[in-house]
Amino acid sequence: MSAVMSQLRRWGRWETALVAVLVLEVLFFGAMNPRFLDADRLLFSMSDFVYLGIVALPLAVVMMTGGIDISFGSVASLAAIVTGVSYQAGLDIWLAVLAGLAAAAAAGLVNGASIVATGAQPMVITLGSQFLFAGLALGASGLGGVSSFEGISGLPESFLSLGGGRTLGVPNMLLIFALVAVLFAVLLGRTTFGRQARLIGANPRAARYAGFSTNRVLIVSYLLTALGAGIVGLLLTSYVGSARADIGVGLLMPTLTLVVIGGVSMYGGEGTIGGVVIATFVIGFLQQGLRFMGLSENQVAVATGAALVIVASVRWWTGHLSESWKNQRVRRAGSRPARNEEAVPAPTP
Repeated sequence: MSAVMSQLRRWGRWETALVAVLVLEVLFFGAMNPRFLDADRLLFSMSDFVYLGIVALPLAVVMMTGGIDISFGSVASLAAIVTGVSYQAGLDIWLAVLAGLAAAAAAGLVNGASIVATGAQPMVITLGSQFLFAGLALGASGLGGVSSFEGISGLPESFLSLGGGRTLGVPNMLLIFALVAVLFAVLLGRTTFGRQARLIGANPRAARYAGFSTNRVLIVSYLLTALGAGIVGLLLTSYVGSARADIGVGLLMPTLTLVVIGGVSMYGGEGTIGGVVIATFVIGFLQQGLRFMGLSENQVAVATGAALVIVASVRWWTGHLSESWKNQRVRRAGSRPARNEEAVPAPTP
């Protein structure tokens, strides 16, 4: 019986439900428009959304620690425009890329150090830094003599192929996403850092009493998120062929949506990398399917927001019901007399 219950729990996991939703989603949109199911189209269209997963994976780690980062869109823009301005100033493109990533890393250190030093809510800190980094990106674009909407073009082909090219017939964007997913799966599941990040989110006080390097874990988490955002900013620059100071503006809502849909708790301590990976495709194909049906970008944004609200509600209710069932089982087990007590005969008077 216990083996059967174990199998039911395994198949009843949130990730299994996400896989079922993904399959139904693809079949539904394929029925609405058969061109949606074209294998080549499905493969190469993934470049239009898998970059969201590249920043969502480190963001999931931050949220597992009980924090949040809403500045990553501005960090992506900052990395992109620093790369473009550096190249325009005469730097080799790959040195310019390193300059962009260094700017992103500095932004992540500012976020992490500010949160640790002040003890303020991460949302408050990253809300302020969101405007700070966006302003720096606009200032950097002014140094390049371009507006945020115009951007810096004329980038070399070797860089443009980074986001828009293919390797062995597979889009580079998808390969990079797969590599990042494997790295974070190992980081979260096989390293001390990953275990500490999860436990810090589950019980921060117990983590401090246990001697965890809480401050170090938090700073590294925000640093990784900023680096992920910087990579996404560079990939988008390569993909569209222009370094712009507003290239990360549209990242916030869909990325947060897929992290929550992936099963990561906003209260910390809960979530898996696999859930975030699957949710990346759920959200990506949802948005593509809605566009195939003729919906405008505003309508797609509304549908994405509605999906976030519905899934967050479902997650809360399922967690609430699961906890209630566990409590009922514990109470029933506590009220049931022990077998050895039942077997002992009552003493004769």
